[in-house]
Amino acid sequence: MQILKEMPERIPMDGTFELTVRCNLKCKMCLFRHDDSENEEIIKNERTAEEWIDMARQVAEAGTFNLLITGGEPMLRKDFCEIYEGIYKQGFMLTLYTNATLVTPKIMETLRRYPPHRIGVTIYGASEETYEEVCGNGKAFNRAIEGMKLLSTLPSILEFRTTIIKDNYDEVDAIEDLVHREFGEDKTLTQTRMVNKAVRGACADVDSCRLLPEDNVRIFLRRGFNKLENLVGKDRFDIKKAKLEITEGDSQHSSKEIISLFGCDAGMKSYAISWDGKLIGCQMLGKFFTQPFINTFRKSWEEYPERTEVIKLNDKCVSCKNSNLCLCCYATRYAETGDLGGCPKYACDDVKELLKFL
Repeated sequence: MQILKEMPERIPMDGTFELTVRCNLKCKMCLFRHDDSENEEIIKNERTAEEWIDMARQVAEAGTFNLLITGGEPMLRKDFCEIYEGIYKQGFMLTLYTNATLVTPKIMETLRRYPPHRIGVTIYGASEETYEEVCGNGKAFNRAIEGMKLLSTLPSILEFRTTIIKDNYDEVDAIEDLVHREFGEDKTLTQTRMVNKAVRGACADVDSCRLLPEDNVRIFLRRGFNKLENLVGKDRFDIKKAKLEITEGDSQHSSKEIISLFGCDAGMKSYAISWDGKLIGCQMLGKFFTQPFINTFRKSWEEYPERTEVIKLNDKCVSCKNSNLCLCCYATRYAETGDLGGCPKYACDDVKELLKFL
């Protein structure tokens, strides 16, 4: 095995613009949402439409091809259409994330003129009652469905996403059925595999609402087996005869063939720019940052990350033979433990339950 001696070239191909962390919903498990009492101060520190459009020009010149516009809820900004149009005209392969509850005629007019390549919509339940429990707003359910129907008329790829917690655990099938009934059997519902603790000062008490590891694994495997059954046909699929093979992972975490900053694409080919103007590796990893609105994007990318410490993975994780099943990255470890090299108990319990179930 040949190990590279130098850091490979870093090209910022995939970007995320987090226009705001404000949201009109109060989802219990949201990683980024701040309390509404902070909104006035947040608005003061959000970057202006002109700044975001100029930043789009800068990242395009630096090599960014794929760009995600997200939040919070980006459509909550009164200048969303101005920002979106200005970004679109830079020529990115554009993706938009939204909860679809704030889709107005003005926004639809803008999106029809400048349709994104993909739209990722979040759906958290199949009823007003569930939306009330999960998002704190039952009326948002019908608004979300109406907004999704409007967005489905665009020539964009419409993708459905959900996060399952204790409050909507019993409604997973109903959510999937709703997506198929309203938007077509070919539509898939992507589920967050594991819910991490809130980051960057967000207010969610995730521990109180996320699934127990055994439920997390059970629902993960259930959906996988359902897909297999649909693929091969119910008459040919027998779950009792299904064989799942587990291979031991490479425990030598430090001997990777490719050198990177965090063991992934963060800071290598992907990045995020936060609502308050910080360049970070991803939305989860706010520990290291530079300031592109002050020092230009190109200079900030070259200087990222401002690190003075060496990240050392804990001995338990280094020697773990089940590392190939673990969902931890440095950002997850930091969110869960406050240590980039920490060992999150929730993730460990998840792997143990997965092994037990299999």
